[in-house]
Amino acid sequence: MKLKKIFISWIAIISLLGIAFNIKSEHIQAASINSLAKKYKYSGVTYLYKVLKLEGINYSRFPGVTYRNNRPEGIIVHETDDPGATAYGEAIYFNYKWENIQAYTHAFVDSKQIIQMRSPEMGVWGAGPKANNRFIQIELCEEDSRDAFAKSVNNDAIYIAKLLHRYNLKPDNACEDGKGTIWSHHAVSTFLGGTDHVDPDGYFAKWGYSMDQFYSLIEYYYNLQKKNGNAKTKNPNKTKKEIPIVQGAVTLGHDAYIYNSKGKNTKKLMKAGSPVVVLGYKMINNKKYYEIGKNQYVVASNIDATARTVKKDTYLRTSTGQIERENKVKQGSRVLTYGSKIKIKGQKYYALNATQFVLASDID
Repeated sequence: MKLKKIFISWIAIISLLGIAFNIKSEHIQAASINSLAKKYKYSGVTYLYKVLKLEGINYSRFPGVTYRNNRPEGIIVHETDDPGATAYGEAIYFNYKWENIQAYTHAFVDSKQIIQMRSPEMGVWGAGPKANNRFIQIELCEEDSRDAFAKSVNNDAIYIAKLLHRYNLKPDNACEDGKGTIWSHHAVSTFLGGTDHVDPDGYFAKWGYSMDQFYSLIEYYYNLQKKNGNAKTKNPNKTKKEIPIVQGAVTLGHDAYIYNSKGKNTKKLMKAGSPVVVLGYKMINNKKYYEIGKNQYVVASNIDATARTVKKDTYLRTSTGQIERENKVKQGSRVLTYGSKIKIKGQKYYALNATQFVLASDID
């Protein structure tokens, strides 16, 4: 009996040691991924419109969502849940399909590159209505090896740290209390609602990794960039000229006057639907303008769409105010409008494109 008790005691001790060893191993594995990640070089950012131009693919411009405070409040970490898909493949797919799938992101990141889909100056459709108008959103692609995973989180962490600096945001992990600048999609589901996704937790766990570990990597690069002073970017709300929200060939969604670099109206009018080439943008008297030629600018809202929600069933109208019975828009639907309100036969409308309009009173 005594020997049996001793044997059982040893089994219990070995089991406890095994549990402790496994817990310690998980921490070591996660820590070693961060250590491994720091050995790799940053891939840098490639812009979607440049990728598409090289491939001869038309750029399907996502209009963006206006931030509730006119600037991002933090960053959401996603993962694609699409094993084997690369940043390039995801970017091409979303360029074609975003209108159908009603989803978009600011960037896709994998072990080889970062493809920025659109400027973080405006929000995207990735984490539900309570988050889309607040946060920059970045999708991490699923990798099939530990080294590739380490390279991808390294790219992601450096990119996120740079964005934090750009928008004067300090790293603060929101995953435990719903307060902060770094969110997982899971944290959005838990604390804000409007979505039920739990990424990237499951994918991270596959590699013995966690959001806390990833946050630690972001914080490391944020502090390193701050120390080196090579990540500082002027406040985008105060700079005169920044990277354009859109760039390349686009069409006007609203009639637009051409202004000079000082904001003076030249009285030259371009009609909605006209093609223009966006070269950049600048702030003139605290208003955003797109540069479309030498000393030629148009108000940005004539190119950038604003997403609005229809508050009651309505119909689209023609340029003369005639109802299009075949184009009924149901309450709760989202429409993309351009520019300021216009008057047609005494009533105010928003332009959806060059030929279709919706009553402002039905969506305001």
